[in-house]
Amino acid sequence: MYTNGLIVQRLADKPSHYKGIDGSGFSAEVGENWFLSKEGRFEEYCDEEIERTFYNYGCGEWVSACTDRAHIREYIGEAEKRGIPFRLILCESYVPQPIMEDVPQKKTFLGYDYAYAGGDYYSAVYNEIPLVFDGFRLNENGLFDSEEELREYLAVRKGFERTHPPYTLEVGDFVIYKLWEVDKSEFTGGTP
Repeated sequence: MYTNGLIVQRLADKPSHYKGIDGSGFSAEVGENWFLSKEGRFEEYCDEEIERTFYNYGCGEWVSACTDRAHIREYIGEAEKRGIPFRLILCESYVPQPIMEDVPQKKTFLGYDYAYAGGDYYSAVYNEIPLVFDGFRLNENGLFDSEEELREYLAVRKGFERTHPPYTLEVGDFVIYKLWEVDKSEFTGGTP
């Protein structure tokens, strides 16, 4: 897997204690997805450097993640000034771009998710288990503990798609993610 970079996600308690990537899309009010409007710099940076998925690359070639530590530090400072609660999620996937060279070391494994490569990061795991596929056990973060378990779910999901009307399940640019929560102190120089 490639280490693609970080996404930012609003802190929120979701049902089932889900801590995956779903719901990390744009919202100027909460500053999700690197899109704080500070004299236009964050918006411009997000469009040109992070959200390339929809502009410069085809499906399965780019994950909308940030690899620039200076931008991450600037974002953290602005979000804290505005009182916006958030967390940083490190994404690994089989998508080859972008690649984060200076990978954060202070991180906690969350699990495996199956979600869009950008936008609102719609997660099939969050939205389909247990509503459609109730036979799968998820960890305390609402994710799969291993890629093998995730692939078992994907096989059952594929069988479901063959036997049900089109678009019964969400279709799109899905990516297998290995997710980590990153300690923000790694970027601020403080203690956790």
